[in-house]
Amino acid sequence: MMSPPPRLRRTALTPVLALMLAGALVGVAGAAQATPAAAPQAPKAASLAPVIKHTGKAPTGYTATFSLYAPDADRVQIKGEWFFERPSELTQLAGTPAAPVVQTQGILPADWQPGDVPIAFPNATAANWPVIDMQERGNSGVWEWTTPLPSGVFSYGYFVDCASDAGTGCTQLADPSNLGWDAADETLPGTRQASSQVFVPSDSAFDTVEASWLAPSDEQGSITHHVYSSPGHVTPANQNYLTIYTPPGYDAERAEPYPTLYLQHGGGGNETDWTTQGAAGDILDNLIATGQIEPMVVVMPNNGGYPSSTFNEAFDRDLIDNMLPYVEANFAVSTDAADRAFAGLSAGGIVTNSFMLKYPETFQYYGMMSAGLPPAFNTLTEAQAVALRDKSIQISGGWQDPIHAVGFGQSHTGPARQVTAFTNAGIAVSTNFINGGHEWYVWRILLKDFLTGVAFQPPAFADWAN
Repeated sequence: MMSPPPRLRRTALTPVLALMLAGALVGVAGAAQATPAAAPQAPKAASLAPVIKHTGKAPTGYTATFSLYAPDADRVQIKGEWFFERPSELTQLAGTPAAPVVQTQGILPADWQPGDVPIAFPNATAANWPVIDMQERGNSGVWEWTTPLPSGVFSYGYFVDCASDAGTGCTQLADPSNLGWDAADETLPGTRQASSQVFVPSDSAFDTVEASWLAPSDEQGSITHHVYSSPGHVTPANQNYLTIYTPPGYDAERAEPYPTLYLQHGGGGNETDWTTQGAAGDILDNLIATGQIEPMVVVMPNNGGYPSSTFNEAFDRDLIDNMLPYVEANFAVSTDAADRAFAGLSAGGIVTNSFMLKYPETFQYYGMMSAGLPPAFNTLTEAQAVALRDKSIQISGGWQDPIHAVGFGQSHTGPARQVTAFTNAGIAVSTNFINGGHEWYVWRILLKDFLTGVAFQPPAFADWAN
């Protein structure tokens, strides 16, 4: 087996846990002669990295300070995953066909209370997160904003001189002092993420949830980017991209091959979503380090740029005919379908369903997140049901996700109906619905739960009982 390319370090995702701002700015150059004052010199990137400070004060015990050097800007805004809901005070906990959208409260971090969870506001499948004006620090050209945050991972980005209070119509920028691994390597092909992430630890004194499973680990696996041959793929032509995670201590010559998880992004995303916004690398590192899961290889495909096809057929055939052979030729992974799992969120959940119904033999474990079955497939054939009765399947999502009860247009009818369809067909499924919407807060938790409770675990049903 070939070893993967050298690791692209994830240090850009590691938050700064000590104050770094004092003395960071370089003052204007002194001049012995009477000349106009020089513009402030740009501070070093490290001095502008997010500062996560333990305050021991309400409401969360921690604050986060964000900084951006934009000396020519008249306005700088920050957008982040920090609107919250209070489930105990909602008029209903889950969407129904009569009331599919649960109206949430749009709570800002300063008003956070234990039990509050992140969710977009207004509640939708769109990323309706708050856009807040930052303040320039004197005439330094450095714009700052400080907020309390509860424990967890939060994505954020900047808008510079955007005329809209909601960032509408403006280009979001990732934090140049805290780039994800993909944006930090300018040689990589494909689209860079326009967001950055910070991790905030837990403070039990304020009842923030335990989030160590999301923290950057001391023992990190490798995340690498790959281009493989994909005949018929449109953009890029006849080739496509993969992001591949290999666990800490990956051994290309290991006698026992590694199991493989194929992990799919959602609509409009790409192969880097799960290892940036989704924090999948940190999640896997921690679950492996604590012995909750076995070391595995995780393949994250790009599902964009395919020719039009019915029910993701072009992607399905590419995975079977090209992607699987590439991965199995270049990594020490099992070629047995019993050692493969597939999971995906939103549009990636529809892809998960396409394999379950059309090519169930390709994988043994399936994790469908925040989607459902296309209308034409809501009633399974007996042959489809028989093929899935020995598979381990989890159907999951957020209770307050607007697609929970009614799906999304003509794409799918929602996860609640899929549970019913599978149950009616005699297929054993595990369900995992949690408070939250159509966003990464939910999907990070669902990935952890799928890995610790379904993928490469004993089946939840008694297949030996008959």
